[in-house]
Amino acid sequence: MAGQARILSTKEIGGIFKVLPTARDKVLFAIGIYTGLRVGEIVSLSTDQIFSDAGNVRHILKVKRTKKKNTVFNDIPVHPKLKKALSDYRDDVELGVWLFPSEASSSGHLTRAQAHNILTAAFETMGLEDASTHSMRRTCLTNMSRAGVPLRTIQEISGHASLSDLQAYLAVDPDDKRRAINLLRY
Repeated sequence: MAGQARILSTKEIGGIFKVLPTARDKVLFAIGIYTGLRVGEIVSLSTDQIFSDAGNVRHILKVKRTKKKNTVFNDIPVHPKLKKALSDYRDDVELGVWLFPSEASSSGHLTRAQAHNILTAAFETMGLEDASTHSMRRTCLTNMSRAGVPLRTIQEISGHASLSDLQAYLAVDPDDKRRAINLLRY
């Protein structure tokens, strides 16, 4: 779909991890690619959402979202590779504060604009046209869909208000259409 953020390939994802200079930047990207969270949701995560009182990475990430006038919570299981990245990053942050602290921000944590600049630099280094911070979310959700995860499950993870909103968001690969046609056995 024209104007939507690029879906990243497995090779591109690996390359981005290699060009991101710090553990913080790698965790920022890993959370996006393994949870499908929006960049604004990522930068506002607290260490309490990620780490237990003992400092261990939680198995479930609880994300608080506002839907119309209600607050809802989405539980997102933590992928093993994300768990490893977070565990490696644990010593770089103080418990009880923001996961991505920033003294340059009035909020106390990285802003969406700061995260955008960090990730855009990596995308540009890789020469990835149409890649943006939203590419992480679209890539995560589209790959779940391509793997056959039920749309209702993806909706629970993504926080989309409706299935039609989610479906408009997912990319369809020409190879997916070819495979679908080739499944016909009559």
